[in-house]
Amino acid sequence: MTALKLALVSAQVATTTSVSRETRLSELADRFLASKANRAPRTIDTYRQTIAHHIKPKIGSLSVTDATTERLDQFVRSVSVKNGPGAAKACRAVLSGMMGMAARADAVRVNPVREIGNIERHRKGAEAIPIDDLAGLLSAVRGDQRLAELDEIDVIEFLAATGCRLGEVLAVKWSAIDFSAGTVTISANVVRANGHGVLIQDHVKTRAGMRTISIPESLVDRLRDRRVNFKIHNEFDLVFPTIRGNIRDPRNTSRDWRDARERLGYPTVTTHSFRKTVATALDSAGLSAREIAEYLGHANPSLTQDVYMAKNTGGVRAARALESIVK
Repeated sequence: MTALKLALVSAQVATTTSVSRETRLSELADRFLASKANRAPRTIDTYRQTIAHHIKPKIGSLSVTDATTERLDQFVRSVSVKNGPGAAKACRAVLSGMMGMAARADAVRVNPVREIGNIERHRKGAEAIPIDDLAGLLSAVRGDQRLAELDEIDVIEFLAATGCRLGEVLAVKWSAIDFSAGTVTISANVVRANGHGVLIQDHVKTRAGMRTISIPESLVDRLRDRRVNFKIHNEFDLVFPTIRGNIRDPRNTSRDWRDARERLGYPTVTTHSFRKTVATALDSAGLSAREIAEYLGHANPSLTQDVYMAKNTGGVRAARALESIVK
């Protein structure tokens, strides 16, 4: 057995062998967090906040044997009511990992989290922009002096022309754009993690999110002009760095857009609205759910149908469909 395998086995033994029926969930949570040290900083940050804000103060005193499916289900549902379905899902994911450790240590027979019911999402998500309104919105964006000063106009243009997630757009590098083919490769994501600041993750939200898509000719032309005229150097080769040449923070970008949308008279349009608008436009153009899912980076076409509609290199039909609404 190699040294690496020995180290991995030792780490696994250390995190599970001392887990017993009497182990408190607060202690088990610490063990779980330590076992995930190799995960992405944003993921670790989510685990840490979930444990600190919800699990430890509310059920940390429970022993492993007392952490039954009924008790954990009641806890997760209470989090959903008080803090929203996103926080509840994070709690369920962390608890599943924690109780999985307990099961591997034979402290419980089965992982009780497996039987917890589905978490319903009640919060209303972003709304698609009516297709007939998009041209007027983009015209207002292009004429806004403050957005020009913040160098955010091209970011909005990219969102509207591709339906990419904001973090994906801010992570696009010049090397990912093939101007002759009219494609862009989406393979990274910009995130903010506590203790680490703004980072470029070398992966996107899901495996299906790794994709190369065709983009409208008008966006290709805009990016070509930007490459010639944008003179701010950045060490990351980013298409959309800050005006100081740093990684652009999605949180700050969203905040600037919130200010702008109020100013421009589109108060309900979020950065995610552009993603839903693209899905709606492609659906109206006759693309299949599978084609739209691949363009947007969804693994499951039903998600596209249920949430977004009113992976390769491809999507030429999609690009052509989008050309008429963003040029």
